Amino acid sequence: MSQSPTHLAQNDLSPRSLTRAAPTETFEGGFEERSYLDAIAELEQHYGPYHSDLSQYLMGLGISYKNQGKHEEATEIFKRAMHVSRISEGLYSLGQVPILEHLIESNVSSGDWEGASESHQYLYWLYRRNYGEEDPRMLPAITKLSNWHLNAYALDVGSGLFQHLISAHNLYTMAVNIIDRTYGHNDMRLVGALKGLTVSNYYLATYQANAAKQAEFESSFSSQRASIDEKARLDQYILNSYSSGKRAISRIRNVYAANPEAPDEAEIIAEIQLADWNLLFNRWHTAIDMYQEAYNALSQHPNAKDKIDQYFGHPVALPDLPLLKGNTDTANDADEYVLARFNVSKHGQARNIEILDAFPENNVKNRSQVRKTLKTTKFRPRFENGEPAATENITHRYVFAN
Repeated sequence: MSQSPTHLAQNDLSPRSLTRAAPTETFEGGFEERSYLDAIAELEQHYGPYHSDLSQYLMGLGISYKNQGKHEEATEIFKRAMHVSRISEGLYSLGQVPILEHLIESNVSSGDWEGASESHQYLYWLYRRNYGEEDPRMLPAITKLSNWHLNAYALDVGSGLFQHLISAHNLYTMAVNIIDRTYGHNDMRLVGALKGLTVSNYYLATYQANAAKQAEFESSFSSQRASIDEKARLDQYILNSYSSGKRAISRIRNVYAANPEAPDEAEIIAEIQLADWNLLFNRWHTAIDMYQEAYNALSQHPNAKDKIDQYFGHPVALPDLPLLKGNTDTANDADEYVLARFNVSKHGQARNIEILDAFPENNVKNRSQVRKTLKTTKFRPRFENGEPAATENITHRYVFAN
């Protein structure tokens, strides 16, 4: 039976005995904060501040702080754990990876976006230093970093938003190329990277429409010689966004078609998403033809009615409205909301927009935002008997968290 470090006899004290007293699986809460502090103190007293076992105890203490919401304390401890790990195991040791992942969680939870970016970049650098850029073992780090950049752009956090977007796009492209070379052009691992590439292309396509982000781009290069080249590069990405996104979704559909083990109706769903993409870029006739092909394919499904209702039984906002909630959603008293009613035409456009209710009542900004969003949003129209149809009196609640 293991002993707590604070009760080990002096002649039993060794790094191995301490490690046995606090196995890795206890890091998620089985070991109390005080016990970690005592174990760390004993290790430092008998073996110095850089013993190889110390980083594990420091990581455990950091997790304890993180689980209590003490993210500033956790961040400092995780950084110290990484420092010890680098000294004891080497600068490029992958033993730093789990510590880094916990550090990133605390960075994000505390709103330290710059710290989170630095931690993600260091994680990527660590993998690249060990494996090289084209090794398939790079894929976990590429996935984490690309998703981070995309989320940072979408959430409008940190600085250099357009750089987040370009970095995400390039990393998803890198992941696709690695999987193609290593596993083949129809490997299911492609789907995640291709979906990320699709989203990055959508954000690129809508980048110029966002005046604030465009202004941020302009000002970020006002004092740099590379301004013209960088803007030209971004403009080229934007110009190619429709075709690049279309290729990505088409490849997803082809991957599903080539893999019998793919999820049920996955190929049809990809066809619907390709139609959505065309509708987003004002190619209505092409989109309707694709929707009808998907509708006909679903009609052959054993659960045809349910599947058709799921994808074509009601209008669907494209690509998504993150704040849009369904009719049954209820707003907490602490939340701001706007309740709107509108029609959706067979062409996928909102019409006859009415504001039914709002809290607070005098918040004109929220009301205006809902009207503007609905006017500019494209909807996949409802289908009836295989044809696009208008839908009236749709009620939705926009909830704005405080």
